[in-house]
Amino acid sequence: MKNLLYILLAALLPLPGFAQSSSHDDFFKSLIKEKEIPGLSVALVENERIAYTGAFGVKSRDTGEPVEGETLFAAASLSKPVFAYAVLQMVEEGKLDLDTPLYKYLEYPDAAHDERYKQITARMVLSHSSGFPNWRDDKLDILFTPGERFQYSGEGFVYLMRVVEHITQMPLNDFMEERVFDPLGMAHTSYVWKEAFEENFAVPHDDLGFPVSKYRPEEGNAAHSLQTTAADYAKFLLAMLQPQGLKASTVELMLSPVVEVAPSSSGSAPKSPEISWGLGWGLQGTSTEKAFWHWGDNNTFRCFVIAYPDKGKGVVYFTNSNLGLRITPKIVERALGERCPAWEWLGYEREDAPWQLLFKAILEKGYSQAIPPFLEKNGQQLDTARINEWQMNQIGYRLMERHRYEDARKVFYANMQAFPKSANTYDSYAEAHLRTGDFETARKYYSKALELDPQNAVAESIVRQLAPKSPKGNASFRLNAYPHARLVTLAGEFNGWNPLSLPFTRHNGEWICCVDLEPGRYEYKLIIDGVWTPDPENPEVTVNDGNIHSVMVVE
Repeated sequence: MKNLLYILLAALLPLPGFAQSSSHDDFFKSLIKEKEIPGLSVALVENERIAYTGAFGVKSRDTGEPVEGETLFAAASLSKPVFAYAVLQMVEEGKLDLDTPLYKYLEYPDAAHDERYKQITARMVLSHSSGFPNWRDDKLDILFTPGERFQYSGEGFVYLMRVVEHITQMPLNDFMEERVFDPLGMAHTSYVWKEAFEENFAVPHDDLGFPVSKYRPEEGNAAHSLQTTAADYAKFLLAMLQPQGLKASTVELMLSPVVEVAPSSSGSAPKSPEISWGLGWGLQGTSTEKAFWHWGDNNTFRCFVIAYPDKGKGVVYFTNSNLGLRITPKIVERALGERCPAWEWLGYEREDAPWQLLFKAILEKGYSQAIPPFLEKNGQQLDTARINEWQMNQIGYRLMERHRYEDARKVFYANMQAFPKSANTYDSYAEAHLRTGDFETARKYYSKALELDPQNAVAESIVRQLAPKSPKGNASFRLNAYPHARLVTLAGEFNGWNPLSLPFTRHNGEWICCVDLEPGRYEYKLIIDGVWTPDPENPEVTVNDGNIHSVMVVE
């Protein structure tokens, strides 16, 4: 009776700290406006209960529909801890051993070319020390002896998922519904796309704030395909804190360091004093101030979760934006009153980084007025101690994406002057001229890029296509329309769909591109000032994955 009375009284008491404040809605509204984030879903846990949930912004900037509490977001890598939780249930039941090599449960042909894969265990996968890369390029390579060190890996989770599906004889999502979603009441969560989700989902946005196509996973992937809401994920967070579904000793095992990590997510030894990895979770802090955390990033959905088990508090949020992780420190500080070394370890660029400040200044007042504070003392050359080649290149491309070509050319030129031995700086400067139809200058600087890097096949192709002689080749493409277009290019199966390597040139009032092709059937498109389109001069088309491609046959 005393326990019941305590629970009833606790429910009636006002919540402390952040959740008690009436300003939380205003804070989040202001935050996403300031940081240019379209939509946000957030949940706060205090005293081992869900103390606050909020939905802000829009599902899509195309429609302006508001985000709601049940709006689904892609969780990206926040998929991994939920799967790890279910795996530990199997460990408790004796159905899976953390240290038995996974091949003894299920052989894995994708990695069988390297015998070291037979050393990989569930413990190694969950702690990201399997030796697998994050994702394969083609063949799945093992980068080092399994168990040797930390290497974040989605591929490891895919292998472990296959093992779990084999042991249980259940597809991933059915397994997770039975083990996690149904018991915890996560009614709006799934590793696969469901028809019901079409009614209320967030649309992803790129770094320029433009909506892009939503990926709808037909097959579950333990590493990245989770679709959920902040309120649902907070229920899972509670299960870790209370705990539910796992013994307290098992949760303690999950949250105990297994492998040390470098002081940044891309670095190497020495190890970080504040960040390590447990089983499915990143770990932050010292022995007296522990937190477990994870981040999600599939480029157009970004999210973060962190919780302090000794304090019974945590926060999780989801955004439909490439910019979504820039708000992590402010949310953690506001919601939990804590700093966030985990975010610092991830190495995401700070908004006050010099190159970010220069980019914003160029947008506001143009290159000529923006650049002086970022030059060396002589006022003639870029201060490369503050802004490196890659960062300057990023500024140029972001300007081109906004059609600020004159400013982009100036940025690329400054980069070329600062890094005169870099083929990439000449290549980028040439591209800025190519995109605006200045073919003579483009060819000149692509030629220079090719001198510095003879392996640059794209530059070689462009130089050949822009030669002042009449175009030649056994396959010719002609376009009589679009006389005012600045750039027309050809992309298809014959050049890996590269949007730049085969530019058209103007001859006697028409656009012409000639290419030497082997006999065969080819799908292709034209790109006219950045817009992909079937060839208007060719009626032969096919539909491939919803895209209309022109078709040609070379005899």
